[in-house]
Amino acid sequence: MKYDKTDIPSRYEQARKLPEETTKLWLETVSRYIPQGSIETIIDLGCGIGRFSKALADHFSAQIYGIDPSWKMLKEARGATLSTKVTFLRGSAEYIPLTDGLADLIFLSQVYHHIEDKKRAFLEIKRVLEADGFLCIRTSTIENLNTILYLRFFPPALKKDMEFLSSRNDIIDTVHSSGFKLKGHEIVRQKFANNLEEYCEKIKSRGLLDLVSITDEEFHDGLAKLEIYCKEQDTETDVLEELDFFIYTKV
Repeated sequence: MKYDKTDIPSRYEQARKLPEETTKLWLETVSRYIPQGSIETIIDLGCGIGRFSKALADHFSAQIYGIDPSWKMLKEARGATLSTKVTFLRGSAEYIPLTDGLADLIFLSQVYHHIEDKKRAFLEIKRVLEADGFLCIRTSTIENLNTILYLRFFPPALKKDMEFLSSRNDIIDTVHSSGFKLKGHEIVRQKFANNLEEYCEKIKSRGLLDLVSITDEEFHDGLAKLEIYCKEQDTETDVLEELDFFIYTKV
């Protein structure tokens, strides 16, 4: 997805904003493997609009470099993030504009499936990661698609995801063969929306990649079915979904 050729960056915050307790859940998950006082520099690789950049900076009291290939995403990130600890730079997983061994931690959130040249990307990640550094990958996998509510109503989007995403074993094998050792793996059940009304508004904004990839007719048909479903349910119900979390160290 070439985000700069779309208006997705301007809708991304509405579509992807996480409840505060969900961001806290992910920070706690990372901290189960990494002591807070041991991290000085973090690369938020594929940072998008910086959803996790400031949160990571505050949680670890660390310097953050948010890297993304999209000028539009970075513009949104800079506008939303006021912190002297966070610097946003244009780059990609394959071309990280930072010096060797700079980072103690590299964090990828919903980025793995966007990486076109994984071999080159992991060479770059190894280059900028210090010897005892950590690589964290937060991502959707094929195995957890059945926990995502809206995909029940958008079969074409589900088909795109099945073609686009990797399995857990594929990720483990690919990263391992790139020179990293798996330190831990968890399936994290997160709250994506506080209620169904909020959830429908997020989906309606059409800021999710798979929903952009289908036709307008397919999108509006699925949205109508989702809205009917949500009206028939308890609208105050939390909307939960599962994502995978992998943490690696350099071999």
